[in-house]
Amino acid sequence: MDQTGSEGTFALQTGTTSPLNGMTVPAPPGGTRAAMTDAAGPGSHVLLQTFMLTAPVVAASLEFDLFVGNRADAFFTPATLAFDTPTLNQQARVDILAAGADPFATSSSSVLLSALQTAVGSPLVSGYTHYSVDVSGILNSHLNTPLTLRFAEVDNVNIFQLGVDNVDFQTSAVPEPSTWAICTAGLLFGVLLSAARSLPPILKR
Repeated sequence: MDQTGSEGTFALQTGTTSPLNGMTVPAPPGGTRAAMTDAAGPGSHVLLQTFMLTAPVVAASLEFDLFVGNRADAFFTPATLAFDTPTLNQQARVDILAAGADPFATSSSSVLLSALQTAVGSPLVSGYTHYSVDVSGILNSHLNTPLTLRFAEVDNVNIFQLGVDNVDFQTSAVPEPSTWAICTAGLLFGVLLSAARSLPPILKR
């Protein structure tokens, strides 16, 4: 989605040039294509995916590769994703949003987890970097609730390319009760067998 009035959008990146301006960028790290923003003017862009966890997990991580190409001389990070603010706004972020949240929202009630946000002083251009973020708590506390994964970029200072690739959730599920029963029975048998072997010979009869 693009904020009304935005220039550019997320587009397919192939090779080592950006989709619109043809600027030099790193090749997609997974296969031949990635998603990347590019524009000839200011804009705000989000890449969204709604998902839902239906069973508890022991562990869960959000995995993704990100290219940040800020062609301005700094990051500017007001608490908004609007490009048409009177303040400078040049930033990228990755969030998990609450059900029904506005795609461009940045309030604490809408953003359940901030996985990444560029900051003033961060490197302006960084090649595709792999990130792994623990999301176990937020997923387990929102079972059977639709959530939204958001990659966002806003620029009103200069060109900004945000590249996204290899997005995935890695999870370890909680064993089913029957699995626990089998594990417990096996453990109990092992304990009993071990105890029997340690009994005096007269008691073994």
